[in-house]
Amino acid sequence: MRKWSLIISSSLLGLGVALSAGATDVALPAGPIHDRHELMEGIGKSAKALGEAAKAGDRAKAATAAASIQESAKKIPDLFPKGSTHPDSRAKPEIWESWDRFMELAKQLEAAAGNVVTVAEGEGELGATTGPLFATCKSCHDDFRVPEE
Repeated sequence: MRKWSLIISSSLLGLGVALSAGATDVALPAGPIHDRHELMEGIGKSAKALGEAAKAGDRAKAATAAASIQESAKKIPDLFPKGSTHPDSRAKPEIWESWDRFMELAKQLEAAAGNVVTVAEGEGELGATTGPLFATCKSCHDDFRVPEE
């Protein structure tokens, strides 16, 4: 239990920093680049809400946040058409060079969020499911997102 609390706390801290750092206004072109930025911002907000709900033991809010992440994860593939780059986008070219890995992580996020929903709506340790979800986010960010300067 304590291990998962540490993982959740660490993930939330990193997520909070990322969300506050990402709050700057960036002029992205209309279409998939802008849409994916908005989608990822929404996933970040839901992840923050999920972490807070799990820490508070609020299973209903955790289920709602995880369901939002699950639905958003389904949209990821369509928002990264090949060549959709922009200087203000944090998407690395490695997305298209390692497309199968990127898609694997999107599917992994969808499945991990679904697991959280199942546990949150039933019984079981939320931390045992939120940890893998946050780890999936971190893996994707490490491999496919340009770090904030």
